[in-house]
Amino acid sequence: MRGDGRVVLVTGASRGIGRSIALTMAESGWHVVATGRDREGLAATAAQIVAAGGHADVHTVDVSNEASVRGLVAALADDGAHPVALVNNSGVGGPSMPLWEIEPDAWDEAFAVNVRGVYLLCRAVLPLMIERGTGSVVNVGSVTAKNPLAHRTPYAASKAALIGLTRTLALDAGPHGIRVNLVSPGAVTGERFDWVVSSQAQATGRSEEEVRAAFAGQAALRRNANADEVARAVEFLASGRASGITGIDLTVAAGYVMN
Repeated sequence: MRGDGRVVLVTGASRGIGRSIALTMAESGWHVVATGRDREGLAATAAQIVAAGGHADVHTVDVSNEASVRGLVAALADDGAHPVALVNNSGVGGPSMPLWEIEPDAWDEAFAVNVRGVYLLCRAVLPLMIERGTGSVVNVGSVTAKNPLAHRTPYAASKAALIGLTRTLALDAGPHGIRVNLVSPGAVTGERFDWVVSSQAQATGRSEEEVRAAFAGQAALRRNANADEVARAVEFLASGRASGITGIDLTVAAGYVMN
């Protein structure tokens, strides 16, 4: 058994919010299985965890590929790592343009990673949790599913799908002692947000400074959330401290959706 017995599988852990989630989980005593496609980035995440006294393993995986996901779960079983928590964080932003200009392949990629990937991981890991009668799944969505942004239909639609997936799966998994929740970040300072700012500036004819000011101005706290704040919300929902919570959509957006 790893660490204190709490193994968490985090997808998309090579950078950004995923890395912050992995680090926060490790700081809270979890043994982290950091996964994603960027092995170098995953190794950097694991190195930070180990340097801080935590425990981490690294596995590369393409969450949209069934064979890759099956291989990951088989490797974990061989290592004696049985996840009691699953954090589905992997995601792609997709194209930024009007829907009628989007190629089907680009649309399909957004759903392959953002929705199919969650389905495949849950399908592979939940039976292991059901065997033990306990477990927690935290999916990472986006406020874009609720507050639209110009030119972001594939991303918004795929993240909106996670709301229905999470709520329905919570009903199905609840009798087995498994909780399923969603965390929906808003504008989160970092590389992904910089790209969103640039694409929104192009889509709306505003300067990047105006777009940044608009995001902050629409939030009740007059700022963006940060990755650590999202990570702490994820860790809370994954942990026993949230033992009575399932099927919720927790927004971490500095009050952005209130306006």
